[in-house]
Amino acid sequence: MKTIRRLTISERLAALAGIAAAIASIAGFVPGLYRDRQVIIAQSHGFDIGDLIAVVVLGLGIAWSARGSLRGRVVTIGALGYLLYSFVTYAFVIVLNPATLIYIAVLGFGGWSFFTGLASFNAQGSEMIVASRLLRRVTAGFLLVIAALFALNWLREIATSVVSGQLPPGLAAAGWPMNPPYVLDLAFVIPIALLAAVRLLRRQAGGAWLAASLLVFLPLLSVSVLLMTVLMAIDGQPLQLPLVAVFVAVIAVSTSLAWLVLQIRQQPSKSELTRREPLAVI
Repeated sequence: MKTIRRLTISERLAALAGIAAAIASIAGFVPGLYRDRQVIIAQSHGFDIGDLIAVVVLGLGIAWSARGSLRGRVVTIGALGYLLYSFVTYAFVIVLNPATLIYIAVLGFGGWSFFTGLASFNAQGSEMIVASRLLRRVTAGFLLVIAALFALNWLREIATSVVSGQLPPGLAAAGWPMNPPYVLDLAFVIPIALLAAVRLLRRQAGGAWLAASLLVFLPLLSVSVLLMTVLMAIDGQPLQLPLVAVFVAVIAVSTSLAWLVLQIRQQPSKSELTRREPLAVI
């Protein structure tokens, strides 16, 4: 109870988003809940498991953050960012089902958590602490590679579809008119990764925080993609080995870099974390 009383409004909203995500993910395994094509159900079950992993990570982050842990705040931002990313697809393209309002709740609680200040800090001191544990050049290079891979892959698919007039095979099989990751990655993930990398290399404020949060976000996303790929293969669809190899590598590198960052020994006081200034990233 003491831990709950220590939570800020943004942390409580993040916790509610996690609870809603857990309920939605468990509900996904109720027979008949999903009304989509079988290929989408297999994919959704992979993300359901990945989302449950993210909820556990989010819970740990919130618990640490409530005790004034800088590490906890980084973990909370990364995990909640992943859940928002994941549930955009559930809310917008999964066929309407009894869990739809729960999908919307995840986006609502998570979005308002960020809006009310989850990603705001007493920027100067906290940034210095995170940056002290970050391998700047290695992390920046890794984020640039990730941004390039995502951008080239999605832009290639979009350009091919525009020229040919045919939907990409994955979209055609799913029966979707559009692929949400095109929008999420090109509009948000890639620009944030580029911004973090540039600010890291220039030693500008905000770079370390953005990078550290992405290093939590990327393994969670990669685990879900791997689970999705495996469950699709079990369902009888071709196993995409190059995709598996790429995301295994992403998990290994991002988790290693995140582990270094999260070994923060010096912690700001609770008042330093709550006496927040918007983190300058522009």
